[in-house]
Amino acid sequence: MQNEEQSSTEVKIFEAAREVFQSKGLEGARMQEIADKAEINKSMLHYYYRSKEKLFEKVYQLSIIKLIPQIAGLLNEDLPLEAKLRNFAIKYLELIKLNPDIPLFVLHEMNKNPGRLKTFMLNEVGKKIQPFLNQIQEEREKGNTVDLPVEQIMVNIISLLIFPFIGRQVLQVILNIDDSEFDQFIEERIKYLPDYLVKITLDKNSL
Repeated sequence: MQNEEQSSTEVKIFEAAREVFQSKGLEGARMQEIADKAEINKSMLHYYYRSKEKLFEKVYQLSIIKLIPQIAGLLNEDLPLEAKLRNFAIKYLELIKLNPDIPLFVLHEMNKNPGRLKTFMLNEVGKKIQPFLNQIQEEREKGNTVDLPVEQIMVNIISLLIFPFIGRQVLQVILNIDDSEFDQFIEERIKYLPDYLVKITLDKNSL
C-alpha cells in the first residue's frame, strides 16, 4: 500500500513539474508552485527531489530526451519521400498533441540555456535528419520536388508542423477559440496537413 502511495505521489510530482517547467523553464519555475500543483507540501517535494535542478533533470530525461529522438527517428524510416511526409506529419502531430508544451519548452531552454540542449539537439536531431535531407536532395536532382534549396524545403515542413504549438496563445486570440476548440483545430490539421505537405514539397506547380 505504501509503495502504491509513493508511486502515486511521484507521478503527481512529475506531471506537475513537467507542466510548470514546460511553461516557465528551469529559471522561472518555483518548487512551491510545483508542490501546490501536485497537491503536496513543499517538504514532501524536497523529500523526493532535493533540488529544483534534480527535478528538472528528471523531467528533461523522461520527456525531452525521450520524445525528440522519437520524432527525429520518424524521418529515417525506410519509405519513399511522399509516404514519409504523410507518415511524419500524422505521427508528429499526434505525439505533440499529447505533449503540447514540448516545442515551447525546447525553445525556451534554447534561448535561456543554449548549452543545455545544444549538444543534444545536434546529436539527436541535426545528425539524425541528415539522411532525410539527402533523400530530399536526391529527389530534387531527379526533378521530383519543388525548385527550392533542401534547407528551405525542410524549414517549410518544420514550420507548418511546429508553429501552431509555439504560437498557440496568439492563434487562440486571433481565431477567438478556447482550449477545447484549439484541440479540435489540431484534429482538423491532422486530416489535411499530410496532403498539403506533399503538395508544397513535391508539386512543382504549387509555388
